[in-house]
Amino acid sequence: MSSVAILRCESYEQAQVDATVAELCTLASMPNVAGKRVLLKPNILSDSKEELAITTHPAVLRAVIRHLKNQGAQSIFVGDSPGLHTPAFKPKSSGLWRVIEGEEVQWVDFTDHPIPSRIPYTRMRKLPLARILSEVDLLFTLPKFKTHQLMYATGAIKNLFGLVPNLFKSSMHLKYPARERFATMLVGVATAAKPSFALMDGIIAHEGPGPANGSPTPLGLLLASCDSVAVDWAQATIMGYDPQDIPIVSEAIRRGLGSAPTSYPALSAEELIKDSFQRITLEKRTSFFRSLILPFLAGPFVRWQVKRQRPAPEFLVEPCILCRKCIDICPVDALRMENRQIIISEKLCIRCYCCHEVCPADAIMIPEQRSKR
Repeated sequence: MSSVAILRCESYEQAQVDATVAELCTLASMPNVAGKRVLLKPNILSDSKEELAITTHPAVLRAVIRHLKNQGAQSIFVGDSPGLHTPAFKPKSSGLWRVIEGEEVQWVDFTDHPIPSRIPYTRMRKLPLARILSEVDLLFTLPKFKTHQLMYATGAIKNLFGLVPNLFKSSMHLKYPARERFATMLVGVATAAKPSFALMDGIIAHEGPGPANGSPTPLGLLLASCDSVAVDWAQATIMGYDPQDIPIVSEAIRRGLGSAPTSYPALSAEELIKDSFQRITLEKRTSFFRSLILPFLAGPFVRWQVKRQRPAPEFLVEPCILCRKCIDICPVDALRMENRQIIISEKLCIRCYCCHEVCPADAIMIPEQRSKR
């Protein structure tokens, strides 16, 4: 039985967000945090400015911290690891750092001695996970309501991928090129991390070619549940998807990580569908044999199939600021700089779109991926 609480919140005015978050946590039966050590995992991605609606908004993080303090939490920690995690990274551009300092909670560097952990559903492959997971009682995931070029939607479960520090994340795209297998790996990470609560920032959502190069769109909603899968189901519904078409959601339910919502104590997701929401075009689902069996037998064949099905990213010369972030994050070294422009080897490119995620200048496009069905 999974319940998702959804409330309207039309602005990031702090008093309004504080009140809405407090009510939302009550409606969603937030776990008892009295005397507990709690880790908050916002979605930072690339520490973008708050007005771009790429990161969890600082007002939402502040409201959650204040509510946890009011409920008697012993210690509150905040952390994330962007795709390109620079030394001593702090989320200053997004405004989250001023919240961390102002509320006097502890920032955690996930690259500090992460613990190799066996990830379920990946033939027990090990990935480093943030050490702080072994030191807290509860993990809260605080995602942003966003589309995702590869996974269609990114929410409470995908947000936990940030517990894997730095470039260890991008290498997973090479190992799991098919969407379904990549979703399985993400569900494995979430299963290992054991989130206790999810609260999603949908006051200003992110639509179009997300998770970083789309557009802010007013939605005016906050969502919360003890079941991260149910939150992602509700998000997909509001976006206008059939949630079972979202690989992370369908795989998480299949693996027993959570379930579809059985109740909405406040607003119902089915009544909040935004028909004009700019979604990512759904591709034909990979067959069970190809997505779950062939990766273990014929990885190169699967990667070849993926290349046939997905368009390669296109690099625009004029907006490019030559920051080299796309080159640094590419797991297969398919990019190089030549004559002050990015050159792609489509033969090497595995269509993971990591470059698109970290581009700060909207200089990378994925052809024919947007839909308003």
